[in-house]
Amino acid sequence: MGRQTNPELRVGVVDGYPVARAGLAAFLGTEARIRLVGEAQDGEGALRLVVAELPDLVVLGYYLSRGPDGVQVCRSVKRATHPPKVLVLAGSNFAEAMLPFFLAGADSYLHRRSDRPVMVDAVHRTAAGERIWDIADGAEPASMPLGDPAAARLTSRELEVLTLKLHRRTNSEIASSLNISPHTVKHHVSSIIRKLDDIPGAGLRA
Repeated sequence: MGRQTNPELRVGVVDGYPVARAGLAAFLGTEARIRLVGEAQDGEGALRLVVAELPDLVVLGYYLSRGPDGVQVCRSVKRATHPPKVLVLAGSNFAEAMLPFFLAGADSYLHRRSDRPVMVDAVHRTAAGERIWDIADGAEPASMPLGDPAAARLTSRELEVLTLKLHRRTNSEIASSLNISPHTVKHHVSSIIRKLDDIPGAGLRA
């Protein structure tokens, strides 16, 4: 059975730091139109939460108390029968840290030091289908995330293009940055989409 129509946004919190998890749960639980449906400290708990409570959105930290890390858990959660939106909160908003989560299917990504109103706004916007990637200004193109099976499908040039897409650059701006033609950029984006077409949430347009 799928989720029931409900004006409240059903949110789960997954984080390996007890204080961080409790803080997130406390302030999200007091927000209007948000209903906290559960918490978890590790990947096993995250999957139980997703299956049992059918949250609309999961706020996911990078560090989990045991087992798989946040990237691996994100990938598993997005492959659930009824996958929620995933908003990642992490301690770095440089492309190097963000790209593995993008490739794992995360919908949005914020620095964990973001202000409370910013986080709450991101929760609602992500649940509504927007993609928010709080990438640091001036971040360098990400290198190949070692051991990431999705990244291994991409060439170094495709990773450069993907990183610039995370910066919300247009095809023309990417072409100028990489000294290639807009047509070549479009070709690279089409190739990325084709190679990553099985990753939930990895939304790109050529």
